[in-house]
Amino acid sequence: MHFQIVQPTGFLKNFIKYYCFMESASYEEDVTERVIPTENIQLMFHYRNPFVVHRSDNLIKQPQSLISGLSDTFSDVSTNGEAGVVFISFYPAGACHFFHFPLSDIANQSIDMSDVLGSEIRQIEEMLYNTISIHEKIPVIENFLIKRYSPIPSHDNLLIQKGIEIIKSNKGQIDASSLSGCLSTSSKTLERKFSQYLGKTTKQVIKLIRFQSVLHDFSNNKDRMLTERAYNNGYFDQSHFIHDFKTYSGYTPKEFVAKYPGFTFE
Repeated sequence: MHFQIVQPTGFLKNFIKYYCFMESASYEEDVTERVIPTENIQLMFHYRNPFVVHRSDNLIKQPQSLISGLSDTFSDVSTNGEAGVVFISFYPAGACHFFHFPLSDIANQSIDMSDVLGSEIRQIEEMLYNTISIHEKIPVIENFLIKRYSPIPSHDNLLIQKGIEIIKSNKGQIDASSLSGCLSTSSKTLERKFSQYLGKTTKQVIKLIRFQSVLHDFSNNKDRMLTERAYNNGYFDQSHFIHDFKTYSGYTPKEFVAKYPGFTFE
């Protein structure tokens, strides 16, 4: 299995965190990974065999291209033979500049991009399939994104950018009412803007960012006791901390540490 992270070029750097290419050969064993929620919408293009998603006792083949909205829980995904895929990870306020529908419409879902863009996406899939190197695939992706770019109103952009900044600076330990007060707007307006441009309500985005902060804590402070870890992340009820952690990851904190003893959060 080979991974390569590529940084976007030009103005796309403002909206896209990175492109991640993952490739495996047909002779390699299939690999299953747990996908846990983030605050970033993700676009995927498979240019070899699509992955499969584990659903109860079934394996569901992913579409060739898909967009994944913000999710409240984990999923297990496996390679399925020879793999070749690029993940386009947007910043939280990035995707709304390229997809002009309420991003809450795709919350907790992975949507076939051909259902969104039709023949346009099929052309991109064919171009990615026919290019050999990662170096050749990047311009295909970036030309597609540049053609789709259309900025949201500047006042809305400033509102959601500042909102995310405040949430992250507080490590997700702020409530929706306090956040709207910091932004001098009503809770109702902020919730509507967050749902439209980020894909979740204010409260849900705060919880997702707090979970990311928890993962940072696991990465940087491996020897903390559970009680101290819960308190450090704004939980005064240990059972609530365990419940939230298991909802997002599928593991209790103890199970997570046992399974990923060398876990490092990037």
